[in-house]
Amino acid sequence: MTPVPAAGPLGRVLVADDTTVKGSAGYQLGPGANPLVVLRRTAFLDNEVSRAEKAEKAEKAVKGLLRWAAQARLGQEESLVRAAAARRRRAVEASGLEHARVLVRPMWHLAVGLGDQANAHEVGLSLHGTYGWPVIPGSSLKGMARAYARLDAGNDESVTRLLGPPPGAGQHACGEVTFLDALPAGDPVDVAVDVLTPHQQPYYGGRLPPGEHHNPVPFEFLVVCGGSFAVDLLGRSRDDVRRVAEWCVGAVDEIGLGAKTNAGYGYLTPVGPAAAGSAPVGSDRIAGQAAGPPR
Repeated sequence: MTPVPAAGPLGRVLVADDTTVKGSAGYQLGPGANPLVVLRRTAFLDNEVSRAEKAEKAEKAVKGLLRWAAQARLGQEESLVRAAAARRRRAVEASGLEHARVLVRPMWHLAVGLGDQANAHEVGLSLHGTYGWPVIPGSSLKGMARAYARLDAGNDESVTRLLGPPPGAGQHACGEVTFLDALPAGDPVDVAVDVLTPHQQPYYGGRLPPGEHHNPVPFEFLVVCGGSFAVDLLGRSRDDVRRVAEWCVGAVDEIGLGAKTNAGYGYLTPVGPAAAGSAPVGSDRIAGQAAGPPR
């Protein structure tokens, strides 16, 4: 396939084929290239071909874009990931709040953010707004913990007190425990290209009734398939933070997170011990400390 230039100003430096995205005119994408720019600010057009050929080339270029994202691990250069993890720990320690950390890793594939319209291309992952690395949003973690807490504690008022009222309740109040976005826990997480193959695409699109004569339409997206995330929880009470951490431990294993949990995606396992600097508080899968001055 002849490389297709990116549209707009990026077309001067980036081209894509069905295997990768690469630089043109001597420009190179380094290992720490920010994927927010590459994924969210690129589209591929070839004005010298017909509309059908243009669509086909654009589709192949997007495949190359996803393959680049997986090969480059979404820009997770090791020294940068370690520096970000260290900054997170210092910020938590400087908060003056009680802290618990749960380290989790995917049992298989994790797709948090599938359908996220913030991307020009539906990549299948939530990306950090600065680094562009895979991230588990705190809102997703909180929703998962709430679902598990309802199973564990029923309608006990502690669920609302700790996690706040559920969405749609008409109330606007924060819970006692704060969920930070989960970042890679010191080392890059693994990224891969996965594929779904809907066999009834015209039916799902609402255009035609289902039928065996419809052709399957493969759809590629990114997943996290290895590595660990650090789930950080903050609050004023050690007991409150610890209880919510225990809900998180149960939820990641039994409920799962993100898209397609019915197909086995999104299940995580807590791992320990937690990152250095946190003292264990009774479980080898939860670590916590009373945050003090930065060290």
